[in-house]
Amino acid sequence: MNQSLLRNRTFVFMMIGEAIQGAGIWTSIIANLQFMQSHVPSDLGKSLILMCGLFLGVLISPQAGVWADRYDKKKILFISGLVRCLAPIVMFAAIHYQSVAIMLLSVVIMQVAATVYMPTVQAALPSVVPASELLKANSLNFNVITIARIGGTAAAGILVSMMNLYTVYALSLAFYVILVLLITQLRIPLAADSAAAAKKQEKIRFTELFPLIRSEPSIFIGLINSGVITLFLGGFNLLVLKFSQIQHKPELMGWIYSLEGTSILIAGLFAKRVIGMRNLVTSSTLFMLLFALSFAGMSFSESSYAVLGSYVMFGCAVAFFFPMISTLFQIKVPKEAQGRFFSFRGMLDRVMFQISLLATGACLDWFGISTFLLTLAIITLSSGILTLFIAKRKSMDVRQPINSDTVAGNK
Repeated sequence: MNQSLLRNRTFVFMMIGEAIQGAGIWTSIIANLQFMQSHVPSDLGKSLILMCGLFLGVLISPQAGVWADRYDKKKILFISGLVRCLAPIVMFAAIHYQSVAIMLLSVVIMQVAATVYMPTVQAALPSVVPASELLKANSLNFNVITIARIGGTAAAGILVSMMNLYTVYALSLAFYVILVLLITQLRIPLAADSAAAAKKQEKIRFTELFPLIRSEPSIFIGLINSGVITLFLGGFNLLVLKFSQIQHKPELMGWIYSLEGTSILIAGLFAKRVIGMRNLVTSSTLFMLLFALSFAGMSFSESSYAVLGSYVMFGCAVAFFFPMISTLFQIKVPKEAQGRFFSFRGMLDRVMFQISLLATGACLDWFGISTFLLTLAIITLSSGILTLFIAKRKSMDVRQPINSDTVAGNK
């Protein structure tokens, strides 16, 4: 890790908090699935219950963004952390009464807290980290989220098999309390133009975001390309399961998850050095070509080497692409609108995940996995070529600033 980031206490605490809340979410999902296993026999019923939380998250995302822009971000993180603590407490009641309805309340609480917490962290990073370190900070943030996903699912799988659900949720509560205590130690300075922003607080509206997006083509390009990749990510688990079924190798699922996650972590270490001061718009669109190549490689679904190699390629592309996109957004979106913007992006991701999940399942049934992946490769390649052409035509040039200004989080 870069020494300046390592000395930045607020950034370090935020990353520890990201690891805790990320692992907590995945642990809760697996524990909830374990609870539903004996109470909800229908797979469709399980999906609908999990989708309720996502649907509510979509509904409150606009207001969550307004809160992040209007109020002190540290207070928003603190309150969302306290709300998150209620989720495992509610599950104690659900287990006691064997109630799916109470469990649904816990799912909703967890999703609401995450809907508020995640965009606030993204919006706070430019105030905590020097402008010249944004790309490295976003790469580290993405790596922490990846580690939390891998570690959370692995640990949760072990815990639910060794302990009763009361103990699993009690551990979750303990970690969430630690998260709240960490948040109290954060130092997130107000934006330099906070006085001007304060005058707009009574008028601030979520819809003010859309003219900003239309007026800045680089933001629009970033949203389009990340949306295309989400078409694959939404059906990620279905595809992994399908590959293992086609090759009659249950262990293939573990290899795919492990190699994809490991490639993200390793490639993420080199993201800052490789990208450097390059144009973030054209660099991110070029990685769409690598995504397309990985999807095409996965279409050879009966070959373990082709599938595993393609997932490694996909993981490497992810490690570069998403930190670049996040940095681009943080540079081009004004600080006073970043809370609303990252809430809007989270809302789009949730909607796209649900659409892609349904589309992946339908296409696998109707057309088969190879046809689906080749079609996705063509869509991804077309998106990359089109957005690269637009970026070149409009001479878009977004680069990470060179100056390394001091921020309060360093202290």
